[in-house]
Amino acid sequence: MKIHTDFVRPLLAGVALLAVGPAFAQAPTPAVLTAATAPTGMRPALARDESALADPVREALRTLPQAKKKFLAGLPVGDQFLLSVRVIAGDTSFRQVSAQVLGWHGSTVQALLPAAADSAGPGEPVPVSFPETAVVDWTLLRASGREEGNYVGRYTDTARQVERLRLR
Repeated sequence: MKIHTDFVRPLLAGVALLAVGPAFAQAPTPAVLTAATAPTGMRPALARDESALADPVREALRTLPQAKKKFLAGLPVGDQFLLSVRVIAGDTSFRQVSAQVLGWHGSTVQALLPAAADSAGPGEPVPVSFPETAVVDWTLLRASGREEGNYVGRYTDTARQVERLRLR
């Protein structure tokens, strides 16, 4: 059974905003990075990251239009669509997080980011809007546990496994 996203997504976004309203008012909204909006002090780290992940990011961005079409057509109940973006984590650092997509209007995405890693406890997700140009990777999580996309995630997982291998 498919859910019609034109009705359900805005409704969910509204409910999410009401639910996190008090937390949203107390905590600053995370700043989602794009190459154009990155502070000067962060650009060297961003350039290193982009260079190291160039191939999986290129594949993720190449396939993003088809993934976007799947989302906009409506996902089956239980499926989730996540976009990986970079958020500012300090003066010269950033972290990559997965945002759960609630809506996608033109080239603007409405999503929920997980609570800040430096906050105490799990916290409430934070609603944000960001341009499609901020996307680094995408993942479609099926209710069955299967996933599509996640090019950067799989690449970094494999790189970590290779680093742990003991070579003689």
